[in-house]
Amino acid sequence: MTSKITTSTGWRVVAARFELSAPTLAACPPSDLPEIAVCGRSNVGKSSLFNAFVVQRGLARVSRTPGRTRLLNFFHVTLRHPRWGDRALRWVDLPGYGYAAAPPSVRETFGPMIEAYLQQRASLRELLLLIDSRRGVTDQDLQLIDFWRPRGLPLQVIATKCDKIGKAGRGLVARPLADALGLSVADIQLTSASTGLGLGDEGKHGGLAQHLARLIEDRPAPAEEALPPAEPA
Repeated sequence: MTSKITTSTGWRVVAARFELSAPTLAACPPSDLPEIAVCGRSNVGKSSLFNAFVVQRGLARVSRTPGRTRLLNFFHVTLRHPRWGDRALRWVDLPGYGYAAAPPSVRETFGPMIEAYLQQRASLRELLLLIDSRRGVTDQDLQLIDFWRPRGLPLQVIATKCDKIGKAGRGLVARPLADALGLSVADIQLTSASTGLGLGDEGKHGGLAQHLARLIEDRPAPAEEALPPAEPA
């Protein structure tokens, strides 16, 4: 698999590794790094997107069985910029919406786990909601956003599989998603795990790597070292 991330002169992933799977909030790693929670319906392409983002085939297991992931899966990721150095974060893969089809005894176990993580995790910085660009918004997406909003933290929508709709069709993706979710077009990132679209730091408005680097930047820096301001949409 090829990815534009490997040739980017801006932010890029230089290291990524699996840390642990947690069945409860208490079993999560220490809150010593900023975390990004990643969720979406089953088969939306979460694992494929992550593997392409970190340029490691198979780091996150790609399952063909909806709802198979029933734990909070933590990955340690290091971003690097040739001028601004390294930024570390945790990418936290949440169970897909397919868990709704799991037996009640299973849902009762990890449903509260997900809610507790989203509501109480101190190091959580943002929710990345993955939506298949060909399928649009589901009722479960809307329910999750309603659950998330009281937390008061940012939400970024990642439109996946944009390579499958063609270049012309991509221009028609962001606005309907933003309108359906009550968000700004700037909150929608078009991506493709197959081509690397939207994953690195390329393009006028950058991509996911640049977005996460800005999000986790939490220390004041001298003017000459500060991250450049984002270009207006």
